[in-house]
Amino acid sequence: MGLLQRLKHDLKAGVATLRLGTAQVANRALEETELLRIRLEIRKLDQKLAELHRDVGERAVNLREGGEPVERVLYDAEISGLVKEIQELKETRGKLESEMTEVRINL
Repeated sequence: MGLLQRLKHDLKAGVATLRLGTAQVANRALEETELLRIRLEIRKLDQKLAELHRDVGERAVNLREGGEPVERVLYDAEISGLVKEIQELKETRGKLESEMTEVRINL
């Protein structure tokens, strides 16, 4: 009976180890999925930021070519709105980067 008891004990220990390993793998997969989601959001923000920067530049060049003085270009309402949107997106990007750092720490 000693051998049977030992086999039973070893089998239970093996099952417990397998469950723990499975839980750890599942947790790691969730964390990696979260990192991918955040990276995708950051990539989308970067694309939007590039578009906004291009729009600001085009607007400034169009105003300047249209004969507007530099002061008028600097204080143009459309450019100011675009710059504000750029600042907001940069803040959002910073928050996402912080979130990504927190997820990495937990890995």
